[in-house]
Amino acid sequence: MNLWRRFTAMLTPRRVQRERVYLSTSQAGMAVTEDTALTFAAVWACVSVISRTMAALPWRVFEQSQQGRQPVNASIGWLLNNQPNHEMTAFSFRETLMLHVLTWGNAYAEIQRDLAGRPMALWIITPDRVCIERDETTKELRYRVYDDSAGQSLLPAADVLHIHGMGFDGIYGYSPVRMASRSIGSGLAQDAFGAAFFANGTVFGAMVEMPGGMKPEQIELAESYLNSSRQGPDKAFKVKVVPAGAKAHQLSMPMTDAQFLESRKFSVTEVARWYGVPPHKIADLDRSTNNNIEHQGIEFVTDAIVPWAVRLEQEVNLKLFGIRAQGRVYTKLMVNALMRGDAKSRAEYYRTMTQIGAMSINEVRELEELNTIGEAGDEHLVQLNQTTLEYLVENPDAKSNTATPSGPAEPGQVDTPEEPPAGAEPAATTEIHAPSTSLRRSGAGGRHS
Repeated sequence: MNLWRRFTAMLTPRRVQRERVYLSTSQAGMAVTEDTALTFAAVWACVSVISRTMAALPWRVFEQSQQGRQPVNASIGWLLNNQPNHEMTAFSFRETLMLHVLTWGNAYAEIQRDLAGRPMALWIITPDRVCIERDETTKELRYRVYDDSAGQSLLPAADVLHIHGMGFDGIYGYSPVRMASRSIGSGLAQDAFGAAFFANGTVFGAMVEMPGGMKPEQIELAESYLNSSRQGPDKAFKVKVVPAGAKAHQLSMPMTDAQFLESRKFSVTEVARWYGVPPHKIADLDRSTNNNIEHQGIEFVTDAIVPWAVRLEQEVNLKLFGIRAQGRVYTKLMVNALMRGDAKSRAEYYRTMTQIGAMSINEVRELEELNTIGEAGDEHLVQLNQTTLEYLVENPDAKSNTATPSGPAEPGQVDTPEEPPAGAEPAATTEIHAPSTSLRRSGAGGRHS
C-alpha cells in the first residue's frame, strides 16, 4: 500500500476530497482537482475525445471453438452494447467509466447478479466513495463503498468491475490529474490571468505616489478608492480625481515579453502529451498537414484507444464470465472501424483482400454494415491467372507454353495461324488445367495435375 492509500484509508470520502484539494495545489498557485481540471479546455478535450470514442465502439461477444471464432448472442452482450441498467444506456455507462478513470485514475461498477450468479446489471460507483482494502482473514481484495444514507458496505472483488490506469502496485491507478497537476495548474493560471487581464480593460495595475505623512488608515482608504474606481472593464476608461500631489506610475509588461500566447499553446500540447492524444484531435492543428493527418489518426487509435480497450476487455472477461467459459467465451472491442481510412483507401484494401482470397464479398459487406448477398457471397475468390510454385514445378511444360503477346494488328490486317512446313508432323499440344477460381470456407482446393 502506497503512502496515499495509507493516508486515505483512514479518511471518509468527503475528507479525502478536501485533502485532495490541499495536496493537489500546484506550484502555479491553482487548486487542481478532478473537477477543476475539467475547466481547462485541453483536459476536457482529451478526456472527452477518449471517452466518446470508447463509448461508441461495438463490443461483441465471441466463442472460440474448433470451427473458429463465432459471435455469440449472450445477455452480457446486451449489457455491454445496449443497456447495462435501467437508468442509463451503454454509451453513457462507458463514457462515465472512462471519465472517472481518466481523471481519478480508477473507475468502479458493481455487478448485480441473479440467483444463478449471472450478471444482470452493472451500476456505476463514483470513485470518491470507494476505498480498496484486503480482508484480514483471507487476504482477498475487497471494496469499501461509502454512502451518505446507507453508510458503508463491503463488496468482494468478484462483484466489482475495476478499471484503472497505470499504478504503483497494479491494483490502484495513479490519478492523471494529480500527476499532471503542475502542467494543468499552469494552464489554469494562464486562463485566470487572461480573464483578469481582459476584465480590467487590458490595463495592468498602477503605483500611485502620495504626499508624505499619510497614516496607514489613509493609505488603505486611498487604495480601496482607486481599486474600486479602476478595476473592471466598464471602469478602465473613466476619469477619476486623486488627492493633490498624487502622481500615478503605470505598470506595464508587454504580452510578447511574457510569451503569453506561446505559453498557452504549449500548455495544450503538454496536456495532450499526458493523455497520449495527438494534438490535432483536440483542435491543435499547428503541426498537422494533409500528408500526416491520417497517420496521426492511426496513432491515436494504437496509442490512446487500444490500451484502454484491452484493459476493459480483460476486466470484463475476468469478472462477467464463469470459470468454465473463461478462455472460451470472451469480448472484443472492435477498433478496426477507426482505422479504415477514407472511402478510396477502404476500396483499395477490400479489392486486394478479395483478390488474394483472404476475404469474401459477405465479409466486406459486413465491415461496411451492409446485408450479405447469400451463400454466393461466402465464396473466396482468386484471380484466374494465379497458380502455385508447386504446380509449375510438377508441370514444367506450363512455363514454356506462355504466349508472348504481340502488338495490335494493322488496320485491315487479319491474324492467321502459321501453317507448318510441308511434310512436318503437327506439334503436340499441352493442355493446361487452370486452378479453380474459388476457394471455399472448408479449405483450399486440392493439388492440380
